[in-house]
Amino acid sequence: MIVREMPSGQLLCIHQTSHGLMAAEFCRHWGNDDFRPPSPYPETLLGIAQHDNGWYEWELKPKLRSDGYPMDFLHDPDVLGKINIWRLSVDRAYTQHPYAGILTGQHAVDLYQTYPIPSITESEQAHIAEFAAEQQMLLSLVQDCMNMDTRISARLHQSAIDSNMRLLQFGDQASLRVTMPWEGMGAIQNCPVDGEGTFTEIKMTFNEESIAFEPWPFGVPEFDVHIHGRMLSQRTFEDEERYHSALSEAPLYSHQWRVVAG
Repeated sequence: MIVREMPSGQLLCIHQTSHGLMAAEFCRHWGNDDFRPPSPYPETLLGIAQHDNGWYEWELKPKLRSDGYPMDFLHDPDVLGKINIWRLSVDRAYTQHPYAGILTGQHAVDLYQTYPIPSITESEQAHIAEFAAEQQMLLSLVQDCMNMDTRISARLHQSAIDSNMRLLQFGDQASLRVTMPWEGMGAIQNCPVDGEGTFTEIKMTFNEESIAFEPWPFGVPEFDVHIHGRMLSQRTFEDEERYHSALSEAPLYSHQWRVVAG
């Protein structure tokens, strides 16, 4: 769950699965004379769109913080629960296509390596290491079992996987920055250039109407991205039952941004 503080004081509750679709919208037009389009295209876009679908069950009955405020994905302290959510995300993406599954898994492992969890226990760290080892085994399995599919096997070497995983992270970060929002974060690092391990940074600026990128990595002059969620008027709840009831009755709210060159 993403919980966005609105200027009115209301809370916009956005499902991680909806955020995943928005992440894919950011990447759908990737590619021009300076940036290589993702390949394999449909499987990479599938992985981007489905990378957070393990949150589906959690978001059917979302949690509250100790103060009664709706819990978001950043503040949930359940380390082992989140690892299992990642496993669900990988398994579901893998079922749709193995390439989408390995991108999701590699993305999750990179997040654990890039953003270490503070005050983590040895047991929790061991579970993260076990999850990372599982993803490496899954990658090796896919590399072996898909070697007859030349379209896929040509993009299973590490530099190609890293490039497509970084594209997933571009969409992920771009979506989170505007939906949370994350103010003061100007550039997205490690954006894929040639699909073979060359990366660059792209400056991102935004307001409530538009989002700009420089340099422009897309093959169209401009496009739209969207998000939707439930708008809560109440900010804290006595218990999760009341929260779930209010969330189910809350009106749907949608927002659109125009994406343009910076």
